[in-house]
Amino acid sequence: MHLHKFPFSFSTETSIDLAFDEALLSLMAETGITSTFIGIKTPEEKSLQECNKSQNKNRDLLNSVKKIQHAGMQVSGGFIVGFDSDPPTVFQQQIDFIQQSGIVSAMVGLLNAPKNTRLYERLEAENRLTTEATGNNTDFSMNFIPRMNTHELLNGYKKILHDIYTTKPYYKRIRRLLINYKRSFNPPAKFGFVALKGFIRSVFIIGVVNKGRSGYWKLLIWTLFRRPALVVDAITFSIYGYHFRKVFGLSG
Repeated sequence: MHLHKFPFSFSTETSIDLAFDEALLSLMAETGITSTFIGIKTPEEKSLQECNKSQNKNRDLLNSVKKIQHAGMQVSGGFIVGFDSDPPTVFQQQIDFIQQSGIVSAMVGLLNAPKNTRLYERLEAENRLTTEATGNNTDFSMNFIPRMNTHELLNGYKKILHDIYTTKPYYKRIRRLLINYKRSFNPPAKFGFVALKGFIRSVFIIGVVNKGRSGYWKLLIWTLFRRPALVVDAITFSIYGYHFRKVFGLSG
């Protein structure tokens, strides 16, 4: 990779156990692996037990994410609400964890029960299934009757999306990541016509047209002064945020 000036970067999927293998973390970052997806599910211990996510139990998940970021990899995370064990406070727990972790791409979904899973079989035995899963856990649908009041669950889910993807908290989370993130190398920037066109378009849409434009410019100025080597990352994450807001119908 060094000899060829880092022509590629790679993404992978790992468990949270990666945070406890410093040698592997270092080798992955040096190889050009810049990000990893981790199924964190939930910071609620009882819900982790319910979904058999044993490797996440009794762990400092927040510190584990930061260790991976500090080693030179961004962390994307998968989160779920709707477990039988979820308390009413789970929505704020999820929001606080995502904001404090600096996980920019936080994929939060409602629990569904696909066929041929233990969850499906249990819910079928309890006569709680209502339909087949759509395969999309972000379309505000569930295929079973949850323990929590459905109206409360949907409102809580919408609150999570609002509180992590509207511009003010989202840009704050990007800054959190850029503080934590210690890239092990800085590949040379490549600015072709397509990239330049995309950059100009993103500046116009996010920095001029959109309501949250002041937050965009504050982020770029902050990055130029505090983490100038990561300004391309800041712009890229801003575009991600615009995409997420469009997907979830958020205005600001």
